[in-house]
Amino acid sequence: MGRSRVLFDPLLPWRARAGGAVDAVLITHSHVDHLNRWSLRAVPREAQLVVPRGCKGVVADLGFAKVTEMAAGDQLAIGDLEVHAVPTRHDNGRWNKRDLPECVGYVVRSQNVTVHHAGDVDFSDHRVFDDIGKQFAIDAALLPIGGMMPVWWYRMRRAHHDKGVHIDPDCALDIYERLGARALVPVHWGTVHLPFGLPSMPRRRLSEVAGVRGTLGVQILAHGEALDLRRGVR
Repeated sequence: MGRSRVLFDPLLPWRARAGGAVDAVLITHSHVDHLNRWSLRAVPREAQLVVPRGCKGVVADLGFAKVTEMAAGDQLAIGDLEVHAVPTRHDNGRWNKRDLPECVGYVVRSQNVTVHHAGDVDFSDHRVFDDIGKQFAIDAALLPIGGMMPVWWYRMRRAHHDKGVHIDPDCALDIYERLGARALVPVHWGTVHLPFGLPSMPRRRLSEVAGVRGTLGVQILAHGEALDLRRGVR
């Protein structure tokens, strides 16, 4: 974005390494598939590492030149970018539910592009995304559409007492509409999954439901594929 490169929640070191030099790494929460120390070791240490409040001790020994903690509402300048930490809805903690480390999303703005990354989202109160959409004119929302389990699992968990820890593709479309973003780029699918369904199922469900609803702006990207947000085309 602009003259800067930003990496979110890197997972799998060979993919992180293939990304090359970046100016900043933004971590949304401390769960091991998002704050993955194994993968962070493959990122050039010159990058500024940004983590949610309470995470600094988890990454202090990794050797990054600068580590910054952020809480929802904080703002930071990195190169020519504005980085805003915004609320999301997911379990705090690392190995179990605790007050710290926190979970946040990020809005990153350059002169002509604004991107929102929600991190992980559960099925709790999503009114926070209404407020984010009112505050920022978002060009692309990077929203999760699943997790390690198949789509039917997360759809079933909607009605469970804990409301589930990951949203499904239908709910991602709901949040996309709340944000009022120009494009939806689905994430959190097809990388790590258990053998209870095809890894393409979340993507296929998203395309199907978007077609039924007549939702425009869904951009499903393969690994390594780019989206030019200045023109809205690949």
